[in-house]
Amino acid sequence: MDNPFLKNGYLLQKASLNLLPLSGAADTAKARCSSETVGRKVCAFLRAQGEHADGDWRVAFARCLDDPARAGGARAVAEAIADDIADILWTLRRGGGPAVRPDWTAAQWEYWRGVDSFCLAGGLLSGRLGEIVVDRVRLACAGRGLGGARVRLAPHPGLVSLLGAARYAARRETEALVVDFGHSYIKRGALRREAGRPVLHVQQAIPAQWTQWTFPSDAEERQAAAELHDHMVQALVDLDRQSGAACRTVIASVANYVQDGCVVERGGYGKLRLLGARYDHVLRDALSERLGRPVTVHLLHDGTAGAYGVQDAHWRHEAFIGFGTSLSVGFPCAQMDFPFACAVVQDGR
Repeated sequence: MDNPFLKNGYLLQKASLNLLPLSGAADTAKARCSSETVGRKVCAFLRAQGEHADGDWRVAFARCLDDPARAGGARAVAEAIADDIADILWTLRRGGGPAVRPDWTAAQWEYWRGVDSFCLAGGLLSGRLGEIVVDRVRLACAGRGLGGARVRLAPHPGLVSLLGAARYAARRETEALVVDFGHSYIKRGALRREAGRPVLHVQQAIPAQWTQWTFPSDAEERQAAAELHDHMVQALVDLDRQSGAACRTVIASVANYVQDGCVVERGGYGKLRLLGARYDHVLRDALSERLGRPVTVHLLHDGTAGAYGVQDAHWRHEAFIGFGTSLSVGFPCAQMDFPFACAVVQDGR
């Protein structure tokens, strides 16, 4: 069946899973599975173990998972995280209906019931934690009657939107700067062809700024939009310089819904709508001026980019779910159905 969460090829805002009520619980998918919530749980465990949690808690937690004396407790925390994620999948496949999400039509609930493959990704699922969580999600799903559903961890789970942007560029057989503008970090890379194959050179991520959602006044929101825009342009200028690629195409994944180059009034990047109806053109013009050469810019919703990045032969029945500052969702599509293998090289570390 046609995907009822898409209109003219773009993901509808109502597809969001962040406010999905979980069956048998009073909270939502984001309340239980965002990186902020998971980080609090892990940091509480780390403090109890005498570990410092003021740096990257994922690194400290990985040490606990590999320490025989603390592995049991750490694994129990990881499995609790996995059970919450499994609850999301079960709600989508079996526990849903109008009483759960009245804004979803019967056709939209039916579509989720037909999804038999889930690809999970996001910075939350990087490293050892991701491997343990996804193994446990499979077991938890089987225990709740979803044994026929395929659950897989994306390769390079923290970089899937960059890979999706690279795939989008590869469809046009072009080299490109690729960037993932997230709420917490901006991830950046350059797609090149080396010895006849695509290679994604990834630069060090930088903290995102000016991505807050609410403002006391319209004037302050407009000022923040201008600051955010300048921050994005500078991130791309620095990427161009660091990569030495001199590309004329930019594929930008954005943690916001986008349609025909316009950002939708929602989320931390939604304020960019105040700078012009077609923000892709606003970014194109500013970047072309800074780089001194014409540049084309394409905007992608981050969940859609993630789905492109993990798309495989089973794509017609698969959904992508990314776990980060918020949950992202996306679906592969026929236009991206071509063989794609991209080597990933970590530069600038």
